[in-house]
Amino acid sequence: MFHSQLDTSNLTDVDAQLVELKKSQAKIVLLYATAAEARTIFERATPLGLTSEKYLWIGTQSVRGTQTSVTGHTQPGMLSVNFHTVSNAMFAPRDDVLPLIIQLAPKLFGAALLLLPANETMSLESTASCRDVDGPPSWDDGAKIYELMKLAFVKGNPFHVDDGHDSFFYTFNKYGTLKNSMLRISNLRKNPKGGLYWDKVGMFTNNELRMADVEWPGDKANPPQGTADKFHVKVVTLHEPPFIIVSDVDPDTGRCPGNQGSICDWGDEEIDTPEGGKLNRTLWKCCSGYCVDLLNKLANDIGFTYTLYKVRDEKWGLKTETGWNGLIADLINNKADMCVTSLKLNSERARDIDFSLPFLETGIAIIVKIRSGVLSPTAFLEPFEYSTWVVILLVSIQGAAFAIFIFEWVSPYSFNMSRYPPPDHKFSLCRSYWLVWATLFSASVSTDVPKSTVSRCMALVWAAFGLTFLAVYTANLAAFMITRVQYYDLSGIHDPMITYPADQQPPFRYGTVDGGNTHETMKRNWKRMHEYVQKNRFFVDNITAGVDAVRNDKLDAFIYDAVVLDYWAGKDANCELMMVGKWASMTGYGIGFPKNSPHTALVNQHMLQYQQKGDLERLANFWLTGACSPESHGQTQSAPLGVENFLSAFFLLGGGIVGLISVYTKFFKVGSIKQNHFY
Repeated sequence: MFHSQLDTSNLTDVDAQLVELKKSQAKIVLLYATAAEARTIFERATPLGLTSEKYLWIGTQSVRGTQTSVTGHTQPGMLSVNFHTVSNAMFAPRDDVLPLIIQLAPKLFGAALLLLPANETMSLESTASCRDVDGPPSWDDGAKIYELMKLAFVKGNPFHVDDGHDSFFYTFNKYGTLKNSMLRISNLRKNPKGGLYWDKVGMFTNNELRMADVEWPGDKANPPQGTADKFHVKVVTLHEPPFIIVSDVDPDTGRCPGNQGSICDWGDEEIDTPEGGKLNRTLWKCCSGYCVDLLNKLANDIGFTYTLYKVRDEKWGLKTETGWNGLIADLINNKADMCVTSLKLNSERARDIDFSLPFLETGIAIIVKIRSGVLSPTAFLEPFEYSTWVVILLVSIQGAAFAIFIFEWVSPYSFNMSRYPPPDHKFSLCRSYWLVWATLFSASVSTDVPKSTVSRCMALVWAAFGLTFLAVYTANLAAFMITRVQYYDLSGIHDPMITYPADQQPPFRYGTVDGGNTHETMKRNWKRMHEYVQKNRFFVDNITAGVDAVRNDKLDAFIYDAVVLDYWAGKDANCELMMVGKWASMTGYGIGFPKNSPHTALVNQHMLQYQQKGDLERLANFWLTGACSPESHGQTQSAPLGVENFLSAFFLLGGGIVGLISVYTKFFKVGSIKQNHFY
């Protein structure tokens, strides 16, 4: 909405204000002026095209005056809104004011007195005095009468038939003004002789509008649309999914596949000519994404066309000693009228360009890689503590083996070597160990069973122990053999691994995009981090390079815009990327404009409407939602065990084979030596 107050005695000021009116794209103009002032304004507005068929002027009663015909500069087809009287349809024309007041005032006063309670008395003599020193003059009974007069009503003005004397009632609101005004709407028409005259075309009364046919500006049957003229703007952008997604155009049609997106100027490309030379031409790409959909919606609702192009230095905009670069430089130098991409708002940028209302909230976040867990070589020992294994191996097994052997040794009915050794059964300490190990692991091997009852009972007790041990071990082993996903669980930008990366072993590696808002924020607020990244050259050219560096373990973490990182984590093919920690440096994404751009207010008006209607939320749900949800990145997860996860069992088997081969080789050599010595 454009508002201006004109001094018609200063024609230079009038011309300047009318030019601003035209720039505002307002098409319906409400004019409050005297008839003489209106003639001057129309005289200066006509050469500017402000009285053409695209505009509709609506004048007040003072613009129309008392004349029924019009001469001089004006707008044929304009409207005027007139009260029947000089004060909200309460009074007749000026020469009839006194008789009307004399007639209506007693009626209204009497109607108010009728509303007094029957037993209440009131003095009509005023107690107010101009000499009151305690405050403004007051009259309590007069104030009561005034409140009652606002509740009273009188019938329509008898001096004007159109007032509807029998149906129209003058009632008042709490401020003492009329609730319902009676307005006459007139249209400036052309007469057959070529002149102009005012013709009544409508009435507004009792909150009801009655209209006849109107002769609109330009002799049109319909009123002007009231919308701004289509204008063309140049929009600068930069590739960053999901806000700006760049793809190739259809080679057959030269358009975006499926007509989804907008054709954008993506720089120059060099091609070969038939003569064998080189020729530079514009490289056209297809741009789509959140910001393109938002831009198309603004273009349709506001009414403009646009050319979308990529900033040539491919920089977001960082202020250096020589000035701004990237997107911000194009806006400052008026190469572009808008910047539409994931451009973050900050105070330094806002000093040199204008921003729209933010269309999305964001901050600075961290993304890391999820690494599949690998079981350690000693995973098969983890179901029990090491002290438990010591007790089992050095105490329980040894005690059981010696107990079975000793009970068998001293038994008078089995293996009493001191008295009568049996020739067919030789139960030794080694066979006792063999029995204990085989029973403990439920091995299907041949064992010698002791003969004595006590030894057999001891073997049964050991078998019960072995059953319990094996059951508990197996149950716990299933839990310990679950692979655990591993990642750097950082608390945020102030995590010690980020603040003191060189103190970690090995040093923690992280980076960000060179020349972006995150880089600028890091340089301004987190100087230690900036020096570390700059010293180790961990800056990357764009978001794609940063995410790939994390995937390929070239970086341990990547710091960037939270919304963009969340999109990349959600769209990752293997769901191996994860955002960690709290967001920092909260801000928002906005559309950039040159300073004092005429488009800023118009875009802000529509952005507010989009927020209220949920259009921005629908765009976010469509473009920013990925398949990888944060819930899928749990601390643990079940997965098939590969060879690397079961190395402990293979190490145990391999160690046993190597050990047995060593023992066999040793005994084979000893046997060969004895045999050779014998011969």
